Amino acid sequence: MRQGRGHPTVRVAVVSCAAALAVGFGSFTAVADPEASAPATAAESVRSADADQYNGAQDALVKGRYDDGFAALDALALAAPDDANVAALQTFYANATADTDALAQHSARLHTLSPALADAVDRAIAVIDEAATETIDFDPITDGPRTAIVVLGLGLNGDGSTTPELVERLRSAVAAAERSPESPIIVTGGNPQSGVTEAEAMQRWLVDEGIAADRIHTESTANSTVQNAQRATALAAEIGVDDLVLATTPSHLRRAISDFEIAGGDVIGAATATPDDLPDLPALAPTARLGMTVDATKILGIPRTY
Repeated sequence: MRQGRGHPTVRVAVVSCAAALAVGFGSFTAVADPEASAPATAAESVRSADADQYNGAQDALVKGRYDDGFAALDALALAAPDDANVAALQTFYANATADTDALAQHSARLHTLSPALADAVDRAIAVIDEAATETIDFDPITDGPRTAIVVLGLGLNGDGSTTPELVERLRSAVAAAERSPESPIIVTGGNPQSGVTEAEAMQRWLVDEGIAADRIHTESTANSTVQNAQRATALAAEIGVDDLVLATTPSHLRRAISDFEIAGGDVIGAATATPDDLPDLPALAPTARLGMTVDATKILGIPRTY
């Protein structure tokens, strides 16, 4: 578990595969939130069959149909050998399938095509591998107002009220807030029900539990863990926070830590309502890290049009 050290943000947005096939390269520029950008279209000066193949490859990979996905990527690599996006996907999913030979081969090719993107992918893979196996600190050393407690949203009831699982996340945040009374609290989540976002429902619950309203910062637009990570990390920077303690469902923690770290956050631990009865969080084998890998490709902005 990281102890408040700074590390480079790896958010990048890559030119679409369709455009790369058209112009013959895979360049990219930094962006704050790739998911907020409009997705590439499948008919961007390229044969529709190529775009369909790219989309089909990603669709297969995110569903764990690796043979189909890799075959499609291999075909694309032959058709567009200078496309760094394809090499990046091959590198990510070789890691997810624990294919060390393929990982080395695709990573080397990616470094030739786009050293900056290759470095970002390497850092993201290192984060995934560490988050999947590290011991999570449920009693981290916090640093007052420079450490934020971040509560990740969860679907609300139809009337906009909190579900029992979300309440458990909030109870963990309250316990952490009591142990670190100067730490701000960030609640992140959109997905409104009856006109109430997850963040708004969480803020109300926390205030009802005695948390001062001015201590709570809301991010009410995120609709996924990836967006939670991107937008809460950006909000944390705005309020002068250096590191984060995450409050989420235990089974969701490893993925959340990976997403926040790849998005540029410095996660130093997790919140729990019962520090004497910690959850059992076994390490994830390489082949059990598919969700973390998919999220990493989104955070880096590798285009998806399916």
